Amino acid sequence: MKIHSHLALLRSKPEHIRRRVAFWASFGITALIFVFWLASFSAVGLPASSSVAKALDEVNTPAQSMVAAVGSLAGNLKDRIFGPKKVEFSTVEVMAGER
Repeated sequence: MKIHSHLALLRSKPEHIRRRVAFWASFGITALIFVFWLASFSAVGLPASSSVAKALDEVNTPAQSMVAAVGSLAGNLKDRIFGPKKVEFSTVEVMAGER
């Protein structure tokens, strides 16, 4: 179905249906932005694996378990979207060879 025909069909619906569709569409876009925002925290903070491991060690209640799971999800999403972690070497040793 083309977007123009979908919009025409939506315009023919009653007001309360159009408001419901607008609400859920905006909610979905906001949720997507929120997930990207959460993923950005692990990109600028501690490495995701150590922050998740630390959070899992401190789990005492179901709510804390859920927060740890969301942290793990954010780390996984970051890795999927931005690619694997970069490995950087801080020193390079050059040795003279024999000819």
